[in-house]
Amino acid sequence: MRSQSPPSVLRADAARNRERIIAAAAAVFAERGLDAATAEIAHRAGVGEATLFRRFPTKDDLIDAIIETRMEEVATLVDAAADDPDPTVALERVMQVLVKQFSRDKGFFEAAGERCMNDPKFQAQRERGLAAVGRLLKRAQDAGAVRRDLSPSDISFLAGSAMYAMEVSKPGLRDDLWKRYLRVILDGMKPEGASKLRPGAPKLG
Repeated sequence: MRSQSPPSVLRADAARNRERIIAAAAAVFAERGLDAATAEIAHRAGVGEATLFRRFPTKDDLIDAIIETRMEEVATLVDAAADDPDPTVALERVMQVLVKQFSRDKGFFEAAGERCMNDPKFQAQRERGLAAVGRLLKRAQDAGAVRRDLSPSDISFLAGSAMYAMEVSKPGLRDDLWKRYLRVILDGMKPEGASKLRPGAPKLG
């Protein structure tokens, strides 16, 4: 008679399967859109479709899990940056990582972005992320390194705009071209020579 694995091992296996499924789904959705087949997602994750559907009974459940995971990653990243003694360096590093993450999931967020921005079920995650960015932004503003009329929601939109330099890059162009345009954005965030911003900052959360 085969011995059963202890509950802790089963929980660890289930957690790894969940992570693999979410990572695979995010990649497949980014490449093929939200109509991609669950069979392809399961194959890329290395699990059976039955395992996928046990964890995520519907495709919407899977999409929601990706959104929640990505939002949690951003909030954790920004919280960790809060420990940096130089808030300006920390804010720049966060924006660099955000650009890379946005680019990785660009196709997915183009398809599911409306849910990220407006679905009430993600209200808590949006608020947590904006609060974390707000704390980091305020430190940089208090240090005199960032103009005071920027809001946490501006940071997300500015990072997203730099990401599009990666989209238009063609063979022969540097794949780190986004750094050039992110630097222009970062320089524009400084208070020196700043003009009044119109219209107001976008409302998120």
